[in-house]
Amino acid sequence: MDLKTEAVIIGGGATGAGVARDLALRGIPSILVERGDFTSGASGRNQGLLHSGARYAVYDPDAARECISENRILRAIAPHCIEPTQGLFVSLPEDGFEYRADFIRACGNAGIETMPLSPREALALEPRLNPLVIGAVQVPDGSIDPFTLVVANIRDAESRGAVIFTHTEVVALVRGGSGMAGVVVRDLLSGEEFTIATAWVINAAGAWANTILALAGTSIPMSLSKGSMLITNTRLSERVLNRCRPPASGDIIVPNSTVSILGTTSLRVSEVESFDVRPEEAAFLVYELALMIPEIKGERFIRAYAGVRPLMQSGETDDDRSLSRGFSLIDHQKEDGISGLVTIAGGKLMTYRLMAEKTVDFICERMGMRVPCTTHSQRLPGAGIGHTLQDRLLHLRREIPAARQEVLCDCELVPRDEVEALLKEGKVRELRDILHRTRIAKGTCQGGFCVYRLLGMLNELNRNGERGDSNEILKDFLEERWKGIRPILWGTAMQEEELIETIYKGLFNLSGEGQGGAGIVNEEL
Repeated sequence: MDLKTEAVIIGGGATGAGVARDLALRGIPSILVERGDFTSGASGRNQGLLHSGARYAVYDPDAARECISENRILRAIAPHCIEPTQGLFVSLPEDGFEYRADFIRACGNAGIETMPLSPREALALEPRLNPLVIGAVQVPDGSIDPFTLVVANIRDAESRGAVIFTHTEVVALVRGGSGMAGVVVRDLLSGEEFTIATAWVINAAGAWANTILALAGTSIPMSLSKGSMLITNTRLSERVLNRCRPPASGDIIVPNSTVSILGTTSLRVSEVESFDVRPEEAAFLVYELALMIPEIKGERFIRAYAGVRPLMQSGETDDDRSLSRGFSLIDHQKEDGISGLVTIAGGKLMTYRLMAEKTVDFICERMGMRVPCTTHSQRLPGAGIGHTLQDRLLHLRREIPAARQEVLCDCELVPRDEVEALLKEGKVRELRDILHRTRIAKGTCQGGFCVYRLLGMLNELNRNGERGDSNEILKDFLEERWKGIRPILWGTAMQEEELIETIYKGLFNLSGEGQGGAGIVNEEL
């Protein structure tokens, strides 16, 4: 099976999905290739923050201006992915007011609205704040669901002709003279290899950008920074909370649906797959963030996780906080003499749409096309549908009593019909594909009480023969879940894990080491 297209996009994170959508809207055929599933990298391992840009206003004003501009655009085109919570930059006694004055001034210069609050006003808005707070500044932060955002971009791109291959790895770049002629890819589940002929290769692989460029014998200067985060069992605040001080580790809390996400660290790493969180990192985050909300010390944590940020290196420095969160578009014809190869790297989830726009603008210019970008005004699929917990409650109240349907995930109220509709599309190939497209396993039990229901449903619907052993798929999920539980295994988290162990060993007779591999969900369901 050999294919041909105008552009091949490598990477199924937010940037790659945004490029696919932008190309499709401008009428340029493309094929997107992703080694895992969508949001497998930094796009699915971030804090879910809808940046106002305030965090960068003092030290990275260009990034701040990009953020507030994209903040406003995303609120218009993707309201179903966003909870417009607002945010507070909180000053504690040890912070003083010197930085706050610089902060308010820098936000004004970047076009970010601010509202200074007295201690009494801040505590009225967020009663769990440290009562010693000396003031706060309100900014237009919010929370965003990166999984829904990325899938919405992919759905829109596909509806306009883009072709998507997940679980498919690029194994070679095909040269034609001094430029690109195509890519060789391998389906990681079937083992099939095939070639995609193309004039343009767009490297949107994020932290894996240099892995792709190594196939062309080149690289870009990039630093890898690991950020670790913790998920709480409850929602600690109604607004995003930041420390009003120079950006540092352990200074932000983001409300996300029924939970809160605490973060982050910034540690230089050399390996792209550096996703493990050490217990001392978890303890550090708890200590630092308890200075803002003292109740954190007694909170139950349900998971720790980490993502790797690809930061464009500028000069020799070991301080990743000093590196810009801006992005770079690299024309490898200019840099390395390889025509038809471009890399879009750096940036953040907040600026994915802008990164895609600049990339496609460049390609259109080289192709001699004058087609304007419309992603800033075209709403994403699902923009009129609510996805908050309240929306899901209303859906269940209307639908389930009449149809007597099963709820697969009690924490996040995911009904069986939502998964059945997803399966009918025929595009999910592994268990994690389903988890990325729904809120199953994203709630307080982190899949402990819902994934086995999901696997039971898959077995029930599989009328064409089992593909992959369900027990091995379940073991693999539990082993992956354990990586996020181990760093926070104290107090009530320890008690819950003992309960989960009893259930799975007793009810399902699971024991011993897992055999690896995620298994395959029947593609023909």
